[in-house]
Formats: sequence, structure tokens, C-alpha cells
Amino acid sequence: MSGERNRGITLLQVPVVKLNDSPSLTPHGFLVFLSRFLPSLAFLLITGAIAIPSPAPRHGQKSDVPEGFAIDLKASEADVTKAVQYVIQDQIIHGTQVYAREDELTDAEPATSSPYYGTWTGEGHVFYKIRRDALAPRHFKNSTDVGVITVRYIVLGVAPNRTHLQIDAVFIEDGSKRVHESDTTVETSEFAEIQGQIVRLQREEREAALVSERQQHLRDAQANAKERTAEAARLQDAETSLKGLQLRAHELEHDAEVRVKDKADLKSAPFQRAATIGSVPANSDVLVEIITPYWYGVETADGHRGWLRHDQVEPVP
Repeated sequence: MSGERNRGITLLQVPVVKLNDSPSLTPHGFLVFLSRFLPSLAFLLITGAIAIPSPAPRHGQKSDVPEGFAIDLKASEADVTKAVQYVIQDQIIHGTQVYAREDELTDAEPATSSPYYGTWTGEGHVFYKIRRDALAPRHFKNSTDVGVITVRYIVLGVAPNRTHLQIDAVFIEDGSKRVHESDTTVETSEFAEIQGQIVRLQREEREAALVSERQQHLRDAQANAKERTAEAARLQDAETSLKGLQLRAHELEHDAEVRVKDKADLKSAPFQRAATIGSVPANSDVLVEIITPYWYGVETADGHRGWLRHDQVEPVP
């Protein structure tokens, strides 16, 4: 049995026997054939070496065979889109190279469309990165000529914090237009770069949220301190006002009090012939309640009310 390579899987050629074209094959000969063929068939089944090759794509056209790499990410569509846009601008096709001594393939460019993949009509957003004049890049199956590498990224938000990402990569030879699919090394390497950018973005968002929260706490504290200062000022003003009122009340009270010079008669009315209702001892302080041109209506310390002449009292020192 001889071997050949097809899409990364080793295929072993197994002899095919047509019974109707072999009239000389006797029952005994058929049993001998089975005894020789069945062990080989069992080996192929056990090792998984038997595979049916997928139809090769026509030159320069996309195959219907599923390609690339797809994953659901725990990230917003906006973050994944930002990460993809960053990666398509980095000028590197990650996960491949054209010369053994070079670690990466540079000079890639972002693109808005692809002749191979055609116009995108599905949901989500599509992005492209292209590297022209790539010579037999690594990890593209059976690539032996100069051509173009195209990486396609499809971003689709499926929930507020969950996004579907698909990455496909293909190499097309310039001359023959032969299509060489990636063995997914490019797709997974590009995804690693995107994932790194998503982690960076999410970290920056968390840090920005923390800074914003701290700033808000600071503003709240400053506002509270300002309010406390204003409240303290209002309280100080109120206390000052109260002290002023108390002082004014004391002054008014002081102004309203007079002292009897000598023992005086307390009259029932503001004229000399009015009846005397009592006497007020000398040096007694009385409270002035009514003022007339010649008389004070007063209240004594023991609560009696009556009238005294102006010349009978003097201001309290």
C-alpha cells in the first residue's frame, strides 16, 4: 500500500477487487483474499488513517467546507470590536512566517473587503487583514508559491456581555489561484492577540470605573464638607444673631428699668391727685411699661402696677 497527503490526513491506498470482473476467483481464493485484506482494514480503522477527502475548492473561490476558528467571548460587542480593530492595524499576520529565521510575518494591511470571501451578508460586523507577496507561508497547507494571505474576522453580539467571534485565514497563490486553507494556527494566534487586547480593554475600563468612582466619592466628600462648612457658618450666624438679640433684649430691659430715688407713692393714675395704692422704697428698681410726658406706668418687684413721676426715678446705672 502506498501513502499520500490530503488536507493534513494520511490516506492509505487499499486495493479494490471487483468480483464480477474476476471469474477465476474461487471461493477458496476469496477466503485467502479476505484473510490478507481484513488485518490491514482493521489496522486502518483502529489508527484512523482512513478518511474521505473533502472536495477541493475551485481556483480563487471560497469552499463550502467550514473554516477557521469560532468562540463566544464573555465581553461586550464594543470591546471585541475595539480589540479586533487594534489587531488588524498591527501589520502582523500572527501564527505564520515565510522564512525560518523570521519569527513573524509583517507588512499586513487592514482591508474592507476580500475577493475570496466575497461580500458579507450575514449578521454582525466583518473586518479583514491582508498580506500580499507572501512566499509559501507556514501553516497553510501545501503552499509553495507567492500569494496573498487574507484573515477575516466576524464580530456578532449575542448578549450585552457575550460576543461571538469567528476568524478565518486563507492563502491564495498569485499565479495558479490555488487556495490553501490554514491549519488554524493563524486563527488561534490572531485570537490570542485579540483576547490580550480584550483583557487590556476590560482592565482599563475597570481602572477607569474605579477612578471615576473615587472622583465621585471625592466630589461627594467635598460637597459634604462644603455643606458642613455652610451649615457651620449658618449656625455661627444664628448664634451671633441670638447673642445680638439677647444683648439687645438686655439693653431694652436695662433701658426699661428705672430706680426710685427716694421713697415714693405709687399712684393709681398719672396725675397728682390720684389715689395712692402703695409706696415704693428708695433705691427700688421698677420696670417701665408705659411712658407719658410726665409719668411712668411701672411694675414693682412684688408685681404691683401704678404710676410714678419722672422726677421720682433715675436710670439704673
